Amino acid sequence: MDDTQALLEQIEHSCRRLKMAQSTFGRLAVNDGKLVQRLQQGGRVTVQTVERVHRFIEEQDGTSASALRSGIKGLRAELRPEHNFRFYDNRQKYLMFVNTTTEKQIIADRAVLEMSDTQPVPPAIRLFDGGAGDGTALARMLRGLHRRHPWVPFYVVVKEISMENIRLTLEKMPDRLREHPDTVLVLTNLK
Repeated sequence: MDDTQALLEQIEHSCRRLKMAQSTFGRLAVNDGKLVQRLQQGGRVTVQTVERVHRFIEEQDGTSASALRSGIKGLRAELRPEHNFRFYDNRQKYLMFVNTTTEKQIIADRAVLEMSDTQPVPPAIRLFDGGAGDGTALARMLRGLHRRHPWVPFYVVVKEISMENIRLTLEKMPDRLREHPDTVLVLTNLK
């Protein structure tokens, strides 16, 4: 049995004992409701993710994390360089991850929370997003800012190196511009 199968069995066993759906387990353990599905389809996870899963099982189920770790041989083995995985190297995998987790929502909500204590200084609220991705977090931030400051103009500058992400960001902006017409929006892909 390989390490992925061992981890899947640990998760399935824990889900049965906790009477919890696998998607709920993934969301609560590592903020990824599709974790089990990805593993079943041959996806890889980092050592940190495995450790987070084991900590969650230990906290919820009582099974010791060290006992769980002993069932996975690859935790102590060094990964070969071809196994190192970075989301931004593969756009489809990156988009699948960010669109199936709540990470962007959490980031946007935290940014709005941080900005809620600020007082706007005339002539406008100035916002810079360096690395906007597909614009989802930016759109949520603008929505939250509009709720707090509906009459204050916004100056927004967005930098993103990917033309595809610029296009995706622009697709999300018409609603924001209609809701808050006193917005100056500048998007650039310059380095």
